[in-house]
Amino acid sequence: MKFFENAKYVGFASAFGAATLMGLVGFFARHINAQGDVIAFSRMLCGAVLFFIILKSMNRVGDLKKYKLSPSMIASGIFMGTCLSAYVASTQLTSIANAVFFIYIGPIISTILAIIFLKEPLKPITMFSIVCVFIGMMLIVGLVSFTPTGISFGISFSQETFIGDMLGLASGVGYGLFLFFGRYRTEVPGDVRSFWNFLFALAGICVLFFFTNPSISQMTNSDWLWWIAIGIVCGFGALSLCTIATKNLLAVEFACISYWECVVASIIGILVFTEPLSGVQMVGGLLIIMGGMSEMVISVLRNVKNKRTAANLSVQ
Repeated sequence: MKFFENAKYVGFASAFGAATLMGLVGFFARHINAQGDVIAFSRMLCGAVLFFIILKSMNRVGDLKKYKLSPSMIASGIFMGTCLSAYVASTQLTSIANAVFFIYIGPIISTILAIIFLKEPLKPITMFSIVCVFIGMMLIVGLVSFTPTGISFGISFSQETFIGDMLGLASGVGYGLFLFFGRYRTEVPGDVRSFWNFLFALAGICVLFFFTNPSISQMTNSDWLWWIAIGIVCGFGALSLCTIATKNLLAVEFACISYWECVVASIIGILVFTEPLSGVQMVGGLLIIMGGMSEMVISVLRNVKNKRTAANLSVQ
């Protein structure tokens, strides 16, 4: 298909796929009686093992030596593992709204860093998109609500949730650094890069184990099955697509699409857990869809226009 011959289109498709699978994390996590870092460990372990099997089956294990490791590749993996562990732990120690708000500062951080250090452009359409998706995120997770007396901002801090809030902030910073460092070494094939990402993410999580002292004694056979499932779907599937997306998209382009995860999580909440969705949350979802799609639509239209211009010039 011609759509997948264009690197930018591959990036957009991968970003939407990654955000969709990431939106399923809550669905799987609710069926696993374990700490956040134990759940994150499954996602990294499945990714590392499955990518090694893929490389082995294609006789490409040698590529792991061919493309030398660099500090950015190591940092990308470590930040990927620690940010996901911190996020799940944050959801257990503070409100979901606070945890979601903090982790979604990450795409903003990666965008700012990419503009400063990678000299990535910030076009008006991308500014419009990222404002839309960020406002939409705050609406859909209930951080902003409308009352008869005006608009209220729902984020709150207290001494009891301080550790959870700090873990949430750490997850957002880690997420942003993971996306930022993912913009380096784009010449490395996606499967090779994904393997190293998962491997160093495992290393980061194992370091956290020394501080969290997780227990798995309470896990049943059902818990283990869900633990493997989240590793395959939200680990191997989502994070490998994320690696492909960051390779082919600018940081701000990926940032806009990543908020689609909030919409998916809300849809799962409605369909599976019969959670209500208010009108304000629906508006938030529409803003995320509009902001996430606008960059891709503009890119497709620009590509079509350029092809027509090139065709007209060749005829002349």
